[in-house]
Amino acid sequence: MIYISTAMYIEAQEFIKKLGLKRDNSINKFEVFKNDEVVLVITGVGKVKSAVALTYLLARQEITPNDLYINFGVCGTRDRQVSQGEVFLCNKIMDNDTKFTFYPDILFKHPFKEAGIETFSTVVVEEKAQEPLVDMEASALYQAASVFFKPHQIFFIKAVSDYLNTENIDKDFISNIIEKNVDKVIEWLNHIKDNFHYGREVLTQYEEELIKKVSENLKMSATMENEFKQLIVYYKLLDNDITELLNTYLKVECKSKNEGKMHLAELKRRIVK
Repeated sequence: MIYISTAMYIEAQEFIKKLGLKRDNSINKFEVFKNDEVVLVITGVGKVKSAVALTYLLARQEITPNDLYINFGVCGTRDRQVSQGEVFLCNKIMDNDTKFTFYPDILFKHPFKEAGIETFSTVVVEEKAQEPLVDMEASALYQAASVFFKPHQIFFIKAVSDYLNTENIDKDFISNIIEKNVDKVIEWLNHIKDNFHYGREVLTQYEEELIKKVSENLKMSATMENEFKQLIVYYKLLDNDITELLNTYLKVECKSKNEGKMHLAELKRRIVK
């Protein structure tokens, strides 16, 4: 199942139309639309509203390792070299209030540019933004989603609408940006759904044991080991021989966690091209 959230109806309407989503009348707290493969919730604008709506929806579901969560919507940017309408996959999410920073695991090839996004509780001026992109929901949504999903199942896709000044931005302009980009987003989501199935047992017991040995050899933390395992699963799902790859890292001499981080980064560059 693919779970999608948008802050506003205008960001959701093209998904509703193109995916043939129907209103779920059993839920009256929020606007929820669905078919057999997709559930979309319109959360409202802001950190509290969005986190409450997403948690309410996901708590009613049976989330599996085969499911995905995507937040889609428009955002601002402080970078005037970025064109309005350009789409980004967020590789870093920062909360301006708490300064907490989150990093989704981007293990899948994608057609988007990548950038960090900073979440504010109020409308922001250009001088206050540290990250290239700015919104009012991402950090809260990531924290809510991470209760139910692993980092590699969570995606934030944002289309730039403004340069932190919305005076001349109207509904028609937003609708046009969404309409131009929604097909690319849907095509990518379908590619992931059709080709990568985490719900089945991908690894053999021998491969699980081998991954554990490599993780210990590279002195990985629990977080690093989880990311390492997801990379190996991804690599195997592309019909590659993971045993040869794992045996290579068994022979590596690693003296510290920092060295392990370097080997993990190298592996990620090697697999996610």
